[in-house]
Amino acid sequence: MTINAVATDILMEEGYNSTDELLRDWSLMVALTRVEQYRAECEFFERKYKMTLIQLEQKARQVKGQELFEQEEDLEDWEFSTQALNWWQTRVEELKYAINT
Repeated sequence: MTINAVATDILMEEGYNSTDELLRDWSLMVALTRVEQYRAECEFFERKYKMTLIQLEQKARQVKGQELFEQEEDLEDWEFSTQALNWWQTRVEELKYAINT
């Protein structure tokens, strides 16, 4: 028996009719995992600073002449996490729409 035949048997045993179905489910699982990862990172920063990203950005703009390296690094990380969260949430919605159509 070939590796493809064995893999196909396993997929069918698990309820998949095709590799496309497995790829769809796996992609959704990866996307949902990333959403939770980036959501947790955003929540971490909200708890740490006790404010939203927008509020911290506004506060950082008001401070002149001080170098707050940790805060600046956190701002960059938080902005990245927020952008990544939005990107992955969009992918989840696209996958869910494709699954339901």
